[in-house]
Amino acid sequence: MNKFLAISFCAVVLTTACNSSEEPKAQAIAQKVETVQTAAATVEQKVAPITTIDWNKAFEMNKAGALLIDVRTPAEVAKGMAAAKAINIPLQEMPQRLGEFPKDKDLLIYCRSGKRSMAASKFLVDNGYTRVYNIDGGFLALPPKK
Repeated sequence: MNKFLAISFCAVVLTTACNSSEEPKAQAIAQKVETVQTAAATVEQKVAPITTIDWNKAFEMNKAGALLIDVRTPAEVAKGMAAAKAINIPLQEMPQRLGEFPKDKDLLIYCRSGKRSMAASKFLVDNGYTRVYNIDGGFLALPPKK
């Protein structure tokens, strides 16, 4: 977003540099900067936040109906899953399987360490999902079963 603002500002400065009078030039720049800032604020409002939660909160939310989604590879999943009801959709398959993610439920995303799950969470938010939760530390941070 900062690159977009910087490029837009430079474009505004370059397009107004040919004006002969300083006052109209300053007004034009101010108006264009305000337009860019308004557009940036609008874009930021449309992007849902990605909330990071721990496993305790994830299990609590899962009991209340949230979906646990494991974005690890099938080989990693073969070594174990966080819960029997977790759904495995590997990160690399998400674009083709986007329709499998319900928009009306909380989505609890995890991977091995948390990096791929953050990328998966961002992908979901970028595609209009608003109830996305990244599980901190991933499968490695899973507490031992009691």
